[in-house]
Amino acid sequence: MRKALAVVVCCFILATGYIAYVIAERQNALQKFARYNDSWAVSQAVGEYVRFETLLAEYALGIDSVGKEELRLRLDIVLGRMISFQQGSLTAFMASKPEMRQAVGELDKILERVDNQLDELSPAEARALLPEMSGLVPQLTAIAAASVANDVEMIDAAHAEVRKLHIIYTALAAGLILCGMALIVLLLRHNQLLNRAQKKLTLLTEELQTATLELQSNNLRLEYDAHHDTLTALPNRTLFRKELVRRLNPESRIDRVALLLLDLDGFKEINDTLGHDVGDALLKAVAARIVPLGQSNELICRLGGDEFALVTDNLGEAEALDVAQCLIERIASPYNIGDMEIKIGTCVGIAISQEKVDADDLLKHADLSLYDAKRQGAGKIAVYRDYMQSQLSEKRSFEADLQSSLLNNEMEVFYQPQVSTQTRDICGFEALLRWTHPVRGQVPPSEFIPIAERTGFINTLGKWVLETACKEAVRWRPDIKIAINLSPVQLHSANLIRNVVGALERSNLSPGRLELEITESVLLGNSDQTLAILDSLKTVGITMAMDDFGTGYSSLSNLRHVPFAKLKIDQSFLGDIVTDKQALAIVEFVVGLGRKLGMTMIAEGVETEQQYAVMRQLGCDQVQGYLVGKPMPVVKLAGLGVYA
Repeated sequence: MRKALAVVVCCFILATGYIAYVIAERQNALQKFARYNDSWAVSQAVGEYVRFETLLAEYALGIDSVGKEELRLRLDIVLGRMISFQQGSLTAFMASKPEMRQAVGELDKILERVDNQLDELSPAEARALLPEMSGLVPQLTAIAAASVANDVEMIDAAHAEVRKLHIIYTALAAGLILCGMALIVLLLRHNQLLNRAQKKLTLLTEELQTATLELQSNNLRLEYDAHHDTLTALPNRTLFRKELVRRLNPESRIDRVALLLLDLDGFKEINDTLGHDVGDALLKAVAARIVPLGQSNELICRLGGDEFALVTDNLGEAEALDVAQCLIERIASPYNIGDMEIKIGTCVGIAISQEKVDADDLLKHADLSLYDAKRQGAGKIAVYRDYMQSQLSEKRSFEADLQSSLLNNEMEVFYQPQVSTQTRDICGFEALLRWTHPVRGQVPPSEFIPIAERTGFINTLGKWVLETACKEAVRWRPDIKIAINLSPVQLHSANLIRNVVGALERSNLSPGRLELEITESVLLGNSDQTLAILDSLKTVGITMAMDDFGTGYSSLSNLRHVPFAKLKIDQSFLGDIVTDKQALAIVEFVVGLGRKLGMTMIAEGVETEQQYAVMRQLGCDQVQGYLVGKPMPVVKLAGLGVYA
């Protein structure tokens, strides 16, 4: 019995093996039917080649509807079809035919040549290529025909094999019992696969649980990153606003919310002079100092840049002032950043919520109080008051009036004489901008110039002053120059050189009669861009003058590297020149230095004859001030004898 079972089992095994062999052979035979794809691919490649040749001929004939874009598209299609010559069984078929390999090689060469020349191909060059391309058509047609014939033979042979396999397979179908036994084997195998799949599913479930935990962790991390500053790890503006809205919601049952805004004093200068790395390190150090102040009901945030905020509950004005003072004292202590000791202060603006105030209003109130604190000076504190809103409205009204001042003809250029120290003859004028508002009256430049610089309107004003002053100066005697002040904002404008050259061209004023005065503050850092602009202006022929020398960021290196031809001594040194030996020594040193460097020396703010006499004795070339002439409108210049 066991032997019989063993024989049956062996028969089952042999039959199963033979059926597997028959199926494999049939699959091989069926694969041969796919051989026709090669001949189809060759035919398509030949067809696309002929279409491209026809299109190239139309282009060579100058047909307007055919452009290089269409030629390029058709050529790319041909090149794509050519790949079929290098794939599949077609490669072995062509390897046995030297003439086919040669034809394909010639085809590759001419297509490569057309591809390289197509962007620059002219109709005449296209006509020159057509005979060579046409000569390949018969060879390609022959390749296609041979491929089709070879495919037909292969298909016939494959059909014969399939018929033979079909007979064998039909005979084997009689052994259905063997199929039943095979089914049992398959079921057993299926059970094994199910067991194996169950194990994999269990493993996958565990992996999914792990991935879920990782995803939750990543979501928490992303949520943290979305609500915290990457540099200081403090809550950012997004979380700050959400928390402010929550606390101001009546449902929170919080009576009062105090908001303190902090803005570091002089941080921009530290960033510009010492670098952003030092600035970032300083911000982190500041954050580390103010974080310990946070109580359970406080939220300390970094809103961006050097601006921080503190939100707290149920804090009165007196307590808020104490917290603000504590913040100022903590931040004011020196910082050791690398090898440097840095000192920095802060201003604090405080706003305490009233009834029916929302987050936007409270933040606006805090901004206004911070602005007021910064206006008072470094290290100041301001609490929001209603009048600050009026100040803001007045500020916006002032800016709007300034923007429309040129259109309303409210601006006027005044001219202050500059005279030769030896002869008292007028050698030039400084153009000074004056604003007369119909309601505000005379607005001092010290009030509207900083606003114009902050808003960028200074570029428009500066261009207008250039145009106006140059048109007026061209009417004066050729020996009289016009001096015009340049704002630091103008100096960094991309249109400065074009505006200056345009003003000279439209007025026909000689470039040598124009002097541009700049202060040394614009040279802080001595940027290559600033020096390049000054060199370009000097190349035009314009004289560059350093204004207010001796104040601010004076540096003798600027006299050597920057193309200054004139040095203007600030009036702050002339006030005590007659009575103060130190002031006299400083002015004497500056005059001597300028003369040794070949610069023209001019002193501003000369108001007395004693000051004039001292400057003349020291060898100063020119003077300017109320003694020799006040700024005057253009109508009063006629009496000075300056017109040609």
